[in-house]
Amino acid sequence: MDSTAPAHTPDSPSKKRVFFTRLVSTVLLWSLMAAAFVAGQDWVFVTLAAGFGIAGGAEYFRLMRADGGAREFRALGLVVCAAYWAASSWWVLVRHAPQPMWMDVAAVAVVVQGAFLLTLRRPLEGPLSLQRIFGSVTGVVYTAVLFGFALRIMYFKHGHQPPGGVFLMLYLVVVTKFCDAGAYAFGVLFGRHKMIPHISPAKSWEGLVGAFVGGIVTAALMLACFSDRLHPLGWMSGLLVAPALCSVGVVGDLAESVLKRCFIIKDSGHALPGIGGVLDLTDSLIFTAPVFYLCLVALS
Repeated sequence: MDSTAPAHTPDSPSKKRVFFTRLVSTVLLWSLMAAAFVAGQDWVFVTLAAGFGIAGGAEYFRLMRADGGAREFRALGLVVCAAYWAASSWWVLVRHAPQPMWMDVAAVAVVVQGAFLLTLRRPLEGPLSLQRIFGSVTGVVYTAVLFGFALRIMYFKHGHQPPGGVFLMLYLVVVTKFCDAGAYAFGVLFGRHKMIPHISPAKSWEGLVGAFVGGIVTAALMLACFSDRLHPLGWMSGLLVAPALCSVGVVGDLAESVLKRCFIIKDSGHALPGIGGVLDLTDSLIFTAPVFYLCLVALS
């Protein structure tokens, strides 16, 4: 989403340096996405999705490391996330069909019951014990169950039309990330009025306008280039879905800002120079993937 660099200090990078570093990381990531698309191999996209999902889970549970008593809860959540992605990836690659919903239910059931079992091992510590339980469950839902809908989109099939999941996935990623890019550009160039300063001081109402401009324009370009491969999306439905994805993407970005503020950190990690961590990259996709999938189901 839109963000502006903090005031320049001797210890902080300049706005130009931050922008350049972010630009380089963005170009490299889009090059990776383009290479996967050109390769046309499902396993490449599945590997990318699972890799980002597991890395996002690792980042999330690393945020809980300040609480020494949460070590077992962190391990439980990360194991469940990894198992979910491994099982889902195997299912879609072998069966060429979306992973069944019972996998989501199983992941949530295991982490909920496992977290309560871990709580029984020591005397209760009031709200802190509940925080560990809720933290484990939220991590699995956030980085596995919600983001896992990306795999379902890849293998989405509409009636007798040929599967266009890779193109639908490309539509989702392009619209969501250019929504982020539009927000960032408008926020840097025109941002004057703060949107939610108590959550994310850098985000502005001008950036919100940029998010919709970026998302809707790229949706139109995708429909112009691949309209015959985006079933069940047509021109009207595709342009109506785009602002819905932008709205949800904004909420997803703010949700990660809530996480970072609660843990008192600037970025979820440092894996992507200029961007931050994997969660800083996928935060909006985590929210848009399930919404886009439900839109596709409704349209079909």
